[in-house]
Amino acid sequence: MPSAPPVLGLDLGATLTKIAFRQGELHTERWPSRDLDAIRARIAELAPRSIVVTGGGASALGAAVEGVSEFEAWSLGAAALAAEEGLALPARHLLVSAGTGTSVLVVDGDSAVRAGGTGLGGGTLVGLGRLLVGAASFAELSALAARGKRGSVDLLVGDIYSQGAPIPPHLTASNFAKLASTEPADLAHALVGLVGENIALVCAGIARLAGADTVVLGGSTLAENPALVEVLTQTLGLTGLSARFLRRGAYCGAVGALVAGERLARSA
Repeated sequence: MPSAPPVLGLDLGATLTKIAFRQGELHTERWPSRDLDAIRARIAELAPRSIVVTGGGASALGAAVEGVSEFEAWSLGAAALAAEEGLALPARHLLVSAGTGTSVLVVDGDSAVRAGGTGLGGGTLVGLGRLLVGAASFAELSALAARGKRGSVDLLVGDIYSQGAPIPPHLTASNFAKLASTEPADLAHALVGLVGENIALVCAGIARLAGADTVVLGGSTLAENPALVEVLTQTLGLTGLSARFLRRGAYCGAVGALVAGERLARSA
């Protein structure tokens, strides 16, 4: 049996709870936030010496825990994961938490400040995906979107201008305004496009004000969602920004809570 981890980091989100701990190497896990009994059982099984929690659901655990703010946890976790993945980040950049909703942080060295965000995120995809195409889960919607063609649903600039378009013809003029197709895969791709483009445009506005040219993205909404990653990459690129995705970016909060707990342990 592996030894108990000295510190357990948890990120209790609206939809998913993420866990991070070290037993030689970094381990990450995720659980549905509604399944508190399973989360408590896993914590009891791991039997850590200390627990550090971030996110909105800490009080639901009913356990003695240390707390760290969500945005501090995210910045600590993103830096740790970037180092582990060999991803060099500029001192000043945007950090995007794409979860149920989306938050945008401006990171400058050791400082991280929330500069904005949007209610568009994974929760939007799940809710509208259920209404539009009857997708029963986020995974089902993502799989549908990966097969779809949103150009048959969205009105493009090229649909309006046969020639002499003032901006590239492949850009979206109006989301869902063409509806030449109502195939579930095409609708799913169009929904992902609507969410992704608007997240990217929010980031572009904040980046200009912050003087940043790199956007680092993580969060559960990006996991196994290639269509959304592609939309974000393309749209951010069109605004002159470089997009960098953390492979385990869904766990930034939990890893940051773990790092904060390890620092507390060293200073004790």
